[in-house]
Amino acid sequence: MKAARYSTSRQKACNSCSAAKAKCDRKAGRCTRPINVDDISNRWLHPYIPVIGQKVKQYPPTITSLIYRLLKSYVAVAVRGRGVPPFIHASQVMSTSTSPPLSTCLSLIRICENPLPGSEGVAADVLGREMSNLYEQYAAYDNVTQLAAFQAYMIYSMVLFFRLAQISGPYLRQAMMNLQQLACSSSRGGLMCIAEQQHARPKWEAWIVAEAKRRTLYAMYLFDSVLSTQDGLQTFLGTELQGLPAPTSKHLWRAQTRQEWETSYNIYLADWLEEALRIDELWPMPADLDESGRLERRNRVDTWLENVDEFGTMIYAVTSCTHGAPEEPYSIFDKRQKALIILVVSTAATFSGFASNIYFPALPTIAHDLDISVELVNLTVTSYLIFQGLAPSLWGPISDVRGRRVAYCCTFLVFLAACVGLAEAKNYATLIILRCLQSTGSASTIAIGSGVIGDITTRAERGGFMGIFQAGLLVPVAVGPVIGGALAGSLGWRAIFWFLTIYSGVFLIFLIILLPETLRSIVANGSRTPSSPIASYPLRVYQKLTTIQWNPEAPNSQPAARKRIDVTGPLRILVSKHAAPIIIFLAIYYAVWQMSITAMSSLFEERYGLTETQIGLTFIANGAGSMIGTLITGKILDIDYRRVKAQHEARSTQTNVGLSNGLVRPATNSEDSFPLEKARLRLVPVFSFVQCLSIILFGWTIQYPEHIHIVVPIVSTFITGWTAVSTQSVVMTYLVDIFSDRSAAASASLNLARCLFAAGGTSFIMPMVNSIGVGLAFTVCVIVQAVALLGVAVQWKFGPKWRRETERAEREKTQG
Repeated sequence: MKAARYSTSRQKACNSCSAAKAKCDRKAGRCTRPINVDDISNRWLHPYIPVIGQKVKQYPPTITSLIYRLLKSYVAVAVRGRGVPPFIHASQVMSTSTSPPLSTCLSLIRICENPLPGSEGVAADVLGREMSNLYEQYAAYDNVTQLAAFQAYMIYSMVLFFRLAQISGPYLRQAMMNLQQLACSSSRGGLMCIAEQQHARPKWEAWIVAEAKRRTLYAMYLFDSVLSTQDGLQTFLGTELQGLPAPTSKHLWRAQTRQEWETSYNIYLADWLEEALRIDELWPMPADLDESGRLERRNRVDTWLENVDEFGTMIYAVTSCTHGAPEEPYSIFDKRQKALIILVVSTAATFSGFASNIYFPALPTIAHDLDISVELVNLTVTSYLIFQGLAPSLWGPISDVRGRRVAYCCTFLVFLAACVGLAEAKNYATLIILRCLQSTGSASTIAIGSGVIGDITTRAERGGFMGIFQAGLLVPVAVGPVIGGALAGSLGWRAIFWFLTIYSGVFLIFLIILLPETLRSIVANGSRTPSSPIASYPLRVYQKLTTIQWNPEAPNSQPAARKRIDVTGPLRILVSKHAAPIIIFLAIYYAVWQMSITAMSSLFEERYGLTETQIGLTFIANGAGSMIGTLITGKILDIDYRRVKAQHEARSTQTNVGLSNGLVRPATNSEDSFPLEKARLRLVPVFSFVQCLSIILFGWTIQYPEHIHIVVPIVSTFITGWTAVSTQSVVMTYLVDIFSDRSAAASASLNLARCLFAAGGTSFIMPMVNSIGVGLAFTVCVIVQAVALLGVAVQWKFGPKWRRETERAEREKTQG
């Protein structure tokens, strides 16, 4: 366990030692007691006085039998003089160095090898007197002798139970209370070497004491479980041991000489480049752990199992059979429930596009009705785009902390109020202010929806769901202008905003009824029901109806750590080196796409003489290409991800085979790092190349309308929509993958960049077309797109390294 970064100015002890009022090794820069050892001495109270947060261990009967028989075998080996239990190091029983408590114990228990019938009580009295002497003299012992006394008392207690049939009774219960007190006192002398925490090689003698203490502790906890089961009491997960190293390699534990141990330890440090496996990594996986975290933990456990001894194997067997089968699902929502959730959030995402695209056909009418110029009305479009980029930076972090349902309800209430105000607007000032407010309410639905998808899906299925989500939010691109033109032409421009008012009001009711809270810091994998009424409904209904098997009492159903609202989070993601290259790339391609859409109306009217109605119909091709493209791309993403994952797992298997054949493990853990960039981004250059061709085709065909039929540029808009949205879907999925705990903030950062780039690009596309010609203007755009591909190259080459560095720094910050 990595030590905390304590302040060196005033704090005299670490947090655990301060709470325990214990002396601390803080002067050495690290605490050798990374846990609160007083919790060990109070463990016997747990069945009688419940502790907040304690978790019951549901041992299967076969596991209880396994623990019983293995501990009994440890006793038999010691009683017969054929060896020592695996929590006693060989150097502790060498004739020249054996501590008196341990040497006396190993000699005294020999009287129990073949006790005469009826003499068990006499032998128990002899052992009992020696145990009383140990307990009375314990405080006077030094650290090494205290360990020997703790181990001796442990062996005496096990002999009484397994060999002398002292199965129950007040004496054995008192003995266990004393044993836990001895364990606590011994642990105060240190459970980890300072060098272990600094990932360096400690002194052999110090390491032996620390490792033997930990092993004896683990054996005592197993013995306590056996006795509690015998007495019909519940046993509890030893959360007070969280952070201690798991039993170490057999090569270290069985080394006969200092040189042999030092050589083995150097290899051990090369295998474990960071911290060694912790005992709590054998417990249930936290529900908030994402797919990459789960894969990393499995790989760490596999590496540990390669060299573990029989004691470690027994610990793994107990924990894996108790906690590992079945493993709690990443999300308890089944396929039908996920489909319903995706449908709801996809529909929610349509509001941003509807509010934007449905407005375009009414611009001349609004200008005439309010007696203002078209240029001033166009400023409402610019302001809408600006707030469309800025608003998710507020609502995204809120949804990442306070919950998705709360954020959705707030945004739709803002949108609903703005639509009512716009429908009744009497002047230009009211119009532009309420358009900004409307954008604030609608634009964030995309960021929040991306967060919901990140909550309920794994990487393997996320691409397909993200494709469906993207298709939903692009529906307004195709049908928005048609609906807006029809409403403005028949009922007036105010009918557009009354339509949006009714649409948003009805949808808000459905959202409250159908959308459960999904934020993992509140509901974990969906299995935890929060106390808040807003967050608990309709989650309870989903929990009752899901077909996914899950355990309501599972320890890993606890939520992830709550975070504070960080409105600067999207901006930091935007400027972070492991996200900025790909975000800037997409922002440029999105801007060029929007520039071509913006120019369509004027160019088709000027070059082909189309009416307003005909121009509205030409947008259908772009919208259809966007929707069809993202649906197909989502499926391709899932297939491509599974292919890369299969290749990665095959290479990992080959590596393990090589290791088993004696090959040296390279001093790197890159084989355990999933190639996420390869799985997600390798299709981006293909989409980029096709989009560049379609933009060139669009520009130069409109340049010569007398020679080329209008069908050609319309088809090019279909291709542009397909490729642009496919690229956007790929990058959005990638960002949700690498920022799974801040998925809404990641989406907000992408939205901020693309909207600002689009606002700038659309403002100068027509002046550029008028000055250098449409073909040349879009050729310049394609050149900029080609240069932007450098961002993908940088992300591909350096992204994995930067991502791992960031993940490592965040883990150290969390642990420190």
